[in-house]
Amino acid sequence: MNTELMLFARYEKPYVRLEDVCEELFNLCERKAKEAAASQSLPVPVLRMTGSRKSPLMIKLSDLAEYLDARHEEYTKVWEKVK
Repeated sequence: MNTELMLFARYEKPYVRLEDVCEELFNLCERKAKEAAASQSLPVPVLRMTGSRKSPLMIKLSDLAEYLDARHEEYTKVWEKVK
């Protein structure tokens, strides 16, 4: 199963707002997610589509899919060792 395609099917666009995924995927409330984005401490790049500070923070779905796949691979290796 292709993670990026599944994310695209869910969100129906190539970029998703940080506040749309922060709680579910990063277990952070919107305020904490924005603070983490400002300090570059999220595991994926976050950008604004314009130079305005009022522009929403966005995550590219391909970056998010890559991160999720890497986490899955990492924990699969751990699981295999324990098994």
